[in-house]
Amino acid sequence: MKKLYLIDWSWYLYRAYYAFPEMPDKDGHNINVVYWFFRMLIKLFHDKPDYFVIARDAPTKTHRHEIYPEYKANRIKAPDDFKAQIPIVQEVAKKLNIPSLVLPGYEADDIIASIANKHKSDSEVLCNIFSWDKDLKQLLDDNVVVADPGKWIKTKTLDFVQEYLFEPKYILDYLALIWDSADNIKWVPGIGPKWASTLIQKYKTIENIYDNIDEITWWTKDKLIAWKEEAFKSKKLIELEVIPKEEILDIEKYKLELDFNNYKEVLVQEYNFASMEKWITELKNKFHMPQQSSLF
Repeated sequence: MKKLYLIDWSWYLYRAYYAFPEMPDKDGHNINVVYWFFRMLIKLFHDKPDYFVIARDAPTKTHRHEIYPEYKANRIKAPDDFKAQIPIVQEVAKKLNIPSLVLPGYEADDIIASIANKHKSDSEVLCNIFSWDKDLKQLLDDNVVVADPGKWIKTKTLDFVQEYLFEPKYILDYLALIWDSADNIKWVPGIGPKWASTLIQKYKTIENIYDNIDEITWWTKDKLIAWKEEAFKSKKLIELEVIPKEEILDIEKYKLELDFNNYKEVLVQEYNFASMEKWITELKNKFHMPQQSSLF
């Protein structure tokens, strides 16, 4: 079975910046994001993915900002030395021929969802999504797994059901009832994860909850009625967009082809990451070995 890897690049950027110490270059500029971003990707490459896509958020606003202008407004402004490294990461990825995709009006999650949905029925392709975003777990299927890139733990459909006690496709309705601090999305006050799970187990969707509102305990019913508009708006905000451009969803465009000499030339010689030579050599040797079991 071929392996398709879909990467939420924001997680890797922030992980590289905040989880590792500063790395000054010869001019004193911090380049820890550049180094550790590609160090983490090289670790992923050890799993020998056949197709690989770095999904990037568009720099422009999306329809979600039209629905809710405060969408993600609570996020702390990124440090200058972090922002300065992003164009370098993009440039290096291009030099290394690592496939990436950014589309105006779409977030990385939309790109990941669109590609995964197009290929999830292909029994010859296993789709691995690397992201901490809970809403992407709605994509879980027989041929789709979601991996936590920090804990190196993958979630399959059965794992999800054992944890949440309902099917993955209903996680949007669940998340619409609880607070999403990362995206500044409002919620229904007083309904925590446990009670939200109970409601979703019984009613499945937000729509069905409100269709049967008179069955629900009065104190929860009052909250749901008072915050009905916010609940539906929250669900709309976390719904994943379907990209209508079939040609960019073809995974054959995203074959991972590693040129180890080029990697050494760019990362070791051009950017002076001397320690990268060891990791690149290990990766090269890995590709000359028989296929082994997945890291995940």
